[in-house]
Amino acid sequence: MKVIIMAAGIGSRLAEVSHDQPKCLIKAGEETLIKRIVRLCKDRGLDDISIVTGYKAKRIEEEIGENVTYFENPFYSVTNSISSLWLAKEKLDDDLLLMNADLFFEPVILDKILALKQDVVMLSDSTRIETADYRFSFKNDLITKYGKHLSNQETDGEYVGIVRINKSFVKSFKTRLKEMISSGKINDWWEDVLYSFIPQGSPINHSDIAGHFWTEIDYLSDYHRLQDWLARPRQKNESTSLSLAEGIN
Repeated sequence: MKVIIMAAGIGSRLAEVSHDQPKCLIKAGEETLIKRIVRLCKDRGLDDISIVTGYKAKRIEEEIGENVTYFENPFYSVTNSISSLWLAKEKLDDDLLLMNADLFFEPVILDKILALKQDVVMLSDSTRIETADYRFSFKNDLITKYGKHLSNQETDGEYVGIVRINKSFVKSFKTRLKEMISSGKINDWWEDVLYSFIPQGSPINHSDIAGHFWTEIDYLSDYHRLQDWLARPRQKNESTSLSLAEGIN
């Protein structure tokens, strides 16, 4: 399995806490968000890791070092994540784990998606309805509607920002990605490639991670939510379980 971490964005809404650095370099405890993601992946034997950078790319390379592959999008300020993913197209030839770099999640969430077998799975959280940002509607575990415009009544869960694509689907995914780039859709999100399969009946699955903590750091409120969770007193057995899952000795 290959891991691709999308880290090209600026994150201007978080300047107060990011101090004009890429937002994936925000600290979550003792580690930056992206360094923690890389560590969790490597702890699980996922060694083929690529990071797609853009804004202040060198800072991310300095943080992570030479144990991953880098792809830099020099046009990050005038394109969106679909263009960033296209730059890493040589990695689209195996089972894939794709995620956004500004995520914090409990390690069990990573274990859950790695154990799934569907061709395409996008993680969601059914407990986040009223506060959901990017929203999904489901039917029989398949995503039927998607977008920020969905009402609370239409929303069954919030998109988490982590996707698994099995090798059996990767060729179709890469072909559609190329078609969209060639047609000028350079300002789409990389997830739009997957959503484009839904109207034609291709199954795009979701998996619910309700009950496990995660947050994508898009707004200051997300950052404060993370800090509150990290500061929360825990029972001894809860802290031990979290430490073991994190691979901390």
